[in-house]
Amino acid sequence: MKFSLLKIAFMLALICMPAGVRAQDKGKSELSFGAGMMASENAASDAGTLWISAIFNQPKDVRIVSAAWSVAYKYHVSERLAIGGTTVYNPVSDRWIPDMFGSDRWKRRSLTTAGEATLYWVKSRDFQFYGTAGVGFFVKRSSFYDTQFETDLGGTFQVSPVGLRIGNKVGVFMELGFGYRGVFNGGLSWRF
Repeated sequence: MKFSLLKIAFMLALICMPAGVRAQDKGKSELSFGAGMMASENAASDAGTLWISAIFNQPKDVRIVSAAWSVAYKYHVSERLAIGGTTVYNPVSDRWIPDMFGSDRWKRRSLTTAGEATLYWVKSRDFQFYGTAGVGFFVKRSSFYDTQFETDLGGTFQVSPVGLRIGNKVGVFMELGFGYRGVFNGGLSWRF
């Protein structure tokens, strides 16, 4: 690589850097890291399974095995609306849903990617009360004693009508809903 080409690339980066800093409004972006309990990638069919199980079967204990880990980005379009996306990794998919047909020896893990919209009901500097909805797709990898493997693809959703964030630049959040992030979801978020 010639040094003159390296000098030109370095000068272009220096010239463009201040313009890039001013191009995005400060404080409108938010990055969050969370953990959710009782996540469901097959959200529509699992909701039906839970209702049928509650009506026709004896109540079974729900076991919380592991958390679904998420990384999300939001851009605040207006004072009351934010849009963004999330990626969720669930190391033990479908293990909390009561099995109506006996024991299941399959090990499942999944990766979900979705677009989300957040509507703020109450918003102040250090306190936000909101609702979130998202739609996306998942890839689920299942293995049976490391001898048999299956891959499943599908659409999924998340509806969290109750969300609470406390903090200004750095804050904690808690959400209650159903879908790929889980029934209970919480974590840390950072606004920049």
